[in-house]
Amino acid sequence: MYSNFQQSEEDIRQEVNLKIFVFICVCIVAFSILLIRLLQLQYFEYENNLKRAEENRIRKVNIKANRGLILDRNGVVLVRNRPSYQISLMYSGFKNKEIRDSVFERLLKIKDSNGKRLLDSAMLSFSFERGRWQKFRFQRLIEDAAPEIVALFEEHSEELPGIEILVESRRDYPFGMYGAHVFGYTSEISEQELELPENAHYVMGDRIGKKGLELSYEQEFRGNNGLRFVEVNAMGREMGIVEGMPFIAPISGNSIVTTLDWRLQKVAENAIPEGLKGAIVALNPQNGEIYAMVSRPPLDPNIFSLEKRELHKAWASVALDTAKPLTNRAISGLYPPASVFKVITAAAGLEANTLSEYTRYKSCGGGLRFGNRYAKCWLARGHAVLNVVGALRESCDVFFYQAGLDMGSERIGDMGRRFGLGSKLGVDIPNERSGLLIDSASYEKWFEKKGWKWSAGEILNIAIGQGALLVTPLQQTVMVGTLAAGNGLYKPHFLKEIVSPEGELVRKIEPEKIGEGKVSERTRNIVLKGLYEVVNAPNGTGRRAIVPGVTVGGKTGSAENPHGDKTHAWFVAVAPLDKPEIAVGVVLENAGGGGAMAAPIAQKVLDAYFNPLTSTAVTE
Repeated sequence: MYSNFQQSEEDIRQEVNLKIFVFICVCIVAFSILLIRLLQLQYFEYENNLKRAEENRIRKVNIKANRGLILDRNGVVLVRNRPSYQISLMYSGFKNKEIRDSVFERLLKIKDSNGKRLLDSAMLSFSFERGRWQKFRFQRLIEDAAPEIVALFEEHSEELPGIEILVESRRDYPFGMYGAHVFGYTSEISEQELELPENAHYVMGDRIGKKGLELSYEQEFRGNNGLRFVEVNAMGREMGIVEGMPFIAPISGNSIVTTLDWRLQKVAENAIPEGLKGAIVALNPQNGEIYAMVSRPPLDPNIFSLEKRELHKAWASVALDTAKPLTNRAISGLYPPASVFKVITAAAGLEANTLSEYTRYKSCGGGLRFGNRYAKCWLARGHAVLNVVGALRESCDVFFYQAGLDMGSERIGDMGRRFGLGSKLGVDIPNERSGLLIDSASYEKWFEKKGWKWSAGEILNIAIGQGALLVTPLQQTVMVGTLAAGNGLYKPHFLKEIVSPEGELVRKIEPEKIGEGKVSERTRNIVLKGLYEVVNAPNGTGRRAIVPGVTVGGKTGSAENPHGDKTHAWFVAVAPLDKPEIAVGVVLENAGGGGAMAAPIAQKVLDAYFNPLTSTAVTE
C-alpha cells in the first residue's frame, strides 16, 4: 500500500514538472516571438515604420495654383478666379472604428437652415469607403459650400475629427452668359481623362478646361501646383507648417489677352431679340482677329462651378433643352448660305469670263423654266432685266440661275473653297465644323449611300446658295470679309497675347494667312459695287444696315428651312468698303427675311464699332 502511495506521488511530481516544462517552453516561445517581432520592427522595418509614423504626424498638402485670367483686347477682365470652400474627409483622421462611426452618424444629422439634410447616406457611404483606400487623400463631401454651411461645420469641428474645410480656387465669369460659348468652362477631371498620358501631371480633384478657350489654352492657364508639409494632431487637425520641410509655392498660370472687344461683344449680345436662336460674328478681315462672337440661346458658364448636386440639376436642364444652348452656333451651326452665296457665284462667273458687268440675261418674270421644272424667284412679279450689280443689289434668283448654268458647278465650288468654304478655318476654340460645299464632281460620291445622282438642275440651287451647301456663320463672315478686303484669307482667332502672372509679355500672336483668298481687281470692284448698292441704293435689300458717315456694303439672304414656316435670316456686312476694318455676320433661325431681321442687328454692331461714344446700342 505504501509503495502505491509512493508511486502516485512520483506521478504527480512528474506531471507537475511536465507542466512547468511546457510553461517554460511556451514562455520561451512567446518571448522569442516578441523578441523577433521587436527586432523586425526596430531593425528590419525601422525605416518603413518611421515613415508611417511621420505620415500620421505630417501631412503632405498640395497647393492648387490659380488659373490665368482671360482679358479683352483693352484689358477688361472677362474670366477670373474666386475662393471656393470644400467640406472634405480625410480618412486617416479616424483613429478607430468607433470614432469613424460616430462621425458618420453626426454628419448625417447636420441640416441647413431649412431643415434639409446636407449629406445623404449613400453618398456619404461611398466617400467613406473610397477613403479607406485613399487614407491620405481628401474626399469632397460638399463642394463650393456657402458661407453659412462653412460656419456650421466650423462650429462642430471638435465633434468631427477627419473633416476639413479646404479653400480652393474656382472660375468666375462676372458677365454671366455673355461670351459663354467663347470662354467655355472648367470641370473636375474625370477618371478617363486621368488615364491619358498628356494628363499625367493632374490628380483626382483637379479642374480642367472642358470647352472654349478654357480647353484650347488649358496648358497656359493651369500653372504649377505648390506643396507644403503640415503637422496634424491626434484628431487629424492641421497644427501648422513643419519646420525644416520643403515648401514649394504655387505658380499661377499665364493669362491670355483676347482679340475680343468687350464693348462690342455686349452690343452684339443685346442685339438679338429675346427668344430667337442664331449667331453673330464680328471680325477684322485684314488679320482674322475676332471682335465679338455670340450664340443664342445663351449659356451660363457659372453653373459648372456649382457643387455636384446643383451642377447635375443644371446640367440636366441644359443638356435636355431642345434649343441646344450648349452648341456654339457661330462655329458649329450649319445653315444653307442662301443669297449671301451669290457673292461667290458672281465672283466665279466674273473670274471665268462667263459673266461681265454688262451681261444681261433673260428678263426675270418671277421664275425660270428649266426642262420640266419652273424655278421661282423670291419676288413673284420678277426683277425684269438686270446686270450682275443689280442682281446682287436686288438678290435676283433668276439672274443667278442663268449665271450658274453658264459657268458650271465646278467653278462655283472652286471659288467657294478659295474663300474658306467647305473646310474648317482653324479657329482656336473646339468643335468648329467644316460645312458642305459640293459640285457635280463630288455630289454622287457624297450621296452614294442614298443613291442620288447629279442632275443639271442642281446648279440652279447651288447658284443661289441652296441645295447641297452648308456653312457656319463664321465661314460666311470670313468669306465676304476676305473678298472685300482683298488681302488674303486669314485664320480667325481669339488669342492676341499670352502674359505671365506678373503681367510680362510671353508671346504675341501674329496673323496667319491660310489662303490667298483673292480675285482680280476687276472682279473685286464689281462685287463691291454690288455690296454697296445692297445697303445704299434705294431698292437695295439691306438698307437697314446703313451707318451714317460710313460706307457699308453687305448681302442679305433668306435660307429655306425644312423645320419651320419662316426662313433663316442672313446678313453679312463689311465696312468701310474701300478698306474694310470689320466684317459682321448675322443669322437668325426661323426669323424671316434677312433684310428685315438680320440687317438691323448688324447695323447696331457696326454703329457701335464706328461711333463708340454716340452709339445708341444698349451695352448694359
